[in-house]
Amino acid sequence: MSNNQNKLKSYLLSKCIIGYGIVNGIINATIFYFMEKSHPNTMFGSKDIISDLVLATFLLGFLLALIVVPLTRTDLKNGKFEKQDRIHKLEKFLPNNLFVFSLLLGLLTCAITVLLATIIVYLFNIAPLTVTQMMIFKGIICAIGGAIAGYLCIIKVAYNK
Repeated sequence: MSNNQNKLKSYLLSKCIIGYGIVNGIINATIFYFMEKSHPNTMFGSKDIISDLVLATFLLGFLLALIVVPLTRTDLKNGKFEKQDRIHKLEKFLPNNLFVFSLLLGLLTCAITVLLATIIVYLFNIAPLTVTQMMIFKGIICAIGGAIAGYLCIIKVAYNK
């Protein structure tokens, strides 16, 4: 594996896991806590959990694309990683228009994370959730969604011809 690919892998791991994954999970959990702290005895049923995550993860993917693509382009210009010569399997399906890409990324992030959350909620029969449990669950799901969205944003910039 070339140094060029190693730099990109390092960049991807750092940004996706920490920056766009864990940080977004913490931010979303914190926002949820402040929105719900005035009624701590609320219980969230399966439908409540899923419907909350639909909007949150769509916005997460949409906004991350609008923010991360320009930041990643700046990191590319500053030499934090290099443009990749080969073609990436996913990048060729991603639109070049930033707004269209943002909409698509919002939809993809929502679809993947809500599917995962739905499987967890119904397979493990975890509902209803308390405010604290929902905050933790939402944080974890949003961390996964942020990592996915961040990965696709970086791929879009690194492999775009």
